[in-house]
Amino acid sequence: MNSRVWNATMLDFRASKSSMRTIVIMYVIPIIIGPAAKIPEFTLALMMVLSVFAGGYVFSVHEKSNSEKLYGILPLKKSEMILGRYLFATIIGLISSVLAIVFTLIISNAINVPISTFNFLGIFSLAFAYYFFAVGIAYPIYLKFGFSKSYIFTMLPMYLIFLAFMLVTKKVPNFAGSLQNFFSFFQDHLPLIPICGVVVGAVFLVISVAVANLIYTRKEI
Repeated sequence: MNSRVWNATMLDFRASKSSMRTIVIMYVIPIIIGPAAKIPEFTLALMMVLSVFAGGYVFSVHEKSNSEKLYGILPLKKSEMILGRYLFATIIGLISSVLAIVFTLIISNAINVPISTFNFLGIFSLAFAYYFFAVGIAYPIYLKFGFSKSYIFTMLPMYLIFLAFMLVTKKVPNFAGSLQNFFSFFQDHLPLIPICGVVVGAVFLVISVAVANLIYTRKEI
């Protein structure tokens, strides 16, 4: 990996320190709600969803400090800045995944509510894929329009998923039966569940990197 890409990533982590208190509080919320609702899986899903916001704060920090001018004078290509930003997002996603898994298992044991392997893997896979889907949607928008002007679109990925789900239920004949067959297949092939989540997340990430790079390389700093 290019050392300049890693330096760009570290610059993003240093910039995010000012938002650390907000990020910590954000992660505490699902740890509280999960046991309160007696649903350990809720901690897993909500922590991954909120991590999208945690990863997006770096845009807010850079915008407030007008760091784009700094990037303009650093020995850093625009493409390297983009790769660094997405590496930052990937690390946030991986850390969040580990924390979500650990706290979910701790909560499950603490409140004595077991989680089936299928549910655990399924929710993790969906949450992991959602994280990178949401990052994939949000980051190019932030780069194009700026964080303050486009923060309203943070919830756009959820709306798109809901819209897609509604369209599928209307267009696919016997949707309930197809969904049951889908679940039955993965219940018989449990290892495929996390693999699918990682692959789908990686596809979203790669596409987003390409789009973001195209946007940022054409942007005047």
